[in-house]
Amino acid sequence: MKEKTFEESLNNLKNVADKIRDDETTIADALKQFEIGMEEYKYCNDILKSANQKIEIYEKEVEENDG
Repeated sequence: MKEKTFEESLNNLKNVADKIRDDETTIADALKQFEIGMEEYKYCNDILKSANQKIEIYEKEVEENDG
């Protein structure tokens, strides 16, 4: 099974938000969507943290090589 991309997860998160805002969504469905949204948020956040760490490592390497 292919791992989803950041963009796919972010799109899923946007869809969840739309469903929660929909006036026809029941409380039970909204709670279920909220749980799904939290998982998508965590997934996106983990990817962003990892990317940030990589950028910091690369910046440090550049500084050391220029120093």
